[in-house]
Formats: sequence, structure tokens, C-alpha cells
Amino acid sequence: MARKSWLFALILVLMLPVLPVRAAEVVPAKRPFTVSPSAEWMVLPLPLQGVLVSYGRKGTLATFHITERDLDQGKTLEALRWEDLFSPQFSSIDIHKQGDAVLAGEKAKFCIYTLKSGEFKDIMEGKLAGKYINYVLIHGGKLFSITFYDTEDGFSVDYPSFLTAIRTLRFEAAKAGPSRRKA
Repeated sequence: MARKSWLFALILVLMLPVLPVRAAEVVPAKRPFTVSPSAEWMVLPLPLQGVLVSYGRKGTLATFHITERDLDQGKTLEALRWEDLFSPQFSSIDIHKQGDAVLAGEKAKFCIYTLKSGEFKDIMEGKLAGKYINYVLIHGGKLFSITFYDTEDGFSVDYPSFLTAIRTLRFEAAKAGPSRRKA
């Protein structure tokens, strides 16, 4: 009898409608910038640690991510080294080109790279070889990193669209303190 009661209770529970449960609303962190890529780019819901926003180009494997992290006080763009920025995986990075740029009115530096054959490349890319460009800039004492990824074959096709997208990057103006009006 107890077995029949248990079975009946289980069926009853499975057949009852689930009580409405209000899911916690996920509110994205306030970003200190705006970026307005064209409609060919869509926001990706990637909950990657430290990533403020991710975009994917429709119909391709091209993506870009914008991250923000704290920076040691007084650190300058010129003092940043790729060896430190890619640590602890710098030995797995093959930098093909590096240079300076301007993004959102800020001095930036960039490097184009691929991953060297090995375990890190296998974990990150599997069998599909990729190519990357990483831009870094400092704004408001924070380090911002913008990383574009695509397959090696698609990189030259999708890079111009990415470049157009990141040229829309704008940082918010610093908020002024409370205004004091004379009475």
C-alpha cells in the first residue's frame, strides 16, 4: 500500500502545473562606455568572467569581447607588456604584428596573434585554427581590452566590420559633482 501511495504522490507532483517562479532578473553591469556595432553584430549572452560585453557577427564565427580590469596605480600604456598581459599563457602566443592606435580618443596598442600548437591551442580552438587581434587602452585608471577572434580563413573578411564596430566605442564623460547655484 505504501508503494502505491508513493507512486500516486509522484504522479500527482509530476502532473501538477509548476508554480510560477519569478526568475531573478539579470541586470548587466553598468558599462562606462557605449559601442554601437551595425545590425550584422549581435550581443552574445556569454557569462565570461571579466567580460563586459560580447558580440558575434551573424553567419560567421567572428566574435569580439570587451573586458575591464583594475590597473596598478600610475601604470601607463607604454609600460604595459604583452608578456604580462597574456600571462600565464604568453609562451602559447605567437605575435605576428603589433603597433599603436587610437580608440575612443585614447591611445591604444594592439597585437595580431595566433596560438602556437599545443595543449592551450587545443583547449581554446579545437581543430579550427583561429586568428586574433587584441587592443588595450587605459581609461579612468582601468585597463580595457578588446579581443577580436575569427577563423584564420575568415579573419581578413570579418576584420573590417569589427574595425567599423569598435570605432563607435565612446566612454561616458566624467560625472560632475553636485552643482551649486547662487540664490
